[in-house]
Amino acid sequence: MKKFVLSLFAVATASFSFAQEASQPQGSWYLGTGDATTLLNVFSTGVPILPTVGYAVVDDIVVDANMSGSTDNLSMDLRVGYFMGDNYVGLGASDIVGDMDLGVRFGRYIDFKDVLYVTPNLTYSFGLPNNSSDNLSLSIGFGARF
Repeated sequence: MKKFVLSLFAVATASFSFAQEASQPQGSWYLGTGDATTLLNVFSTGVPILPTVGYAVVDDIVVDANMSGSTDNLSMDLRVGYFMGDNYVGLGASDIVGDMDLGVRFGRYIDFKDVLYVTPNLTYSFGLPNNSSDNLSLSIGFGARF
């Protein structure tokens, strides 16, 4: 009887652990722009627009890319994030067409108003051997998920 009860408990535990709903379901698209921390500069220096496109390749793993700069000096970033509920950790490569830097991100996904979201995150970028520009930054992204 003890083995039977333990077997039922094991099946129930496995069922509940796999039945959880993903916070970022596979097939979701993410369209974002800008960094909310620069909105205070809207009247003095202008706000740079950073178009961001992302896609959830599997449940809770999102790949996104953004571009910034002018046509003469274009910068492209590529990132991968793993979501644990509403929190996420990610790896990224910034300025992959120029002086590439690698970085680690920690953040939170906050959704509001149906499809809109805000993502405050803390990013630590470390330079590659030829570029020693370690940097810790805070940014707040916003966009829409479809």
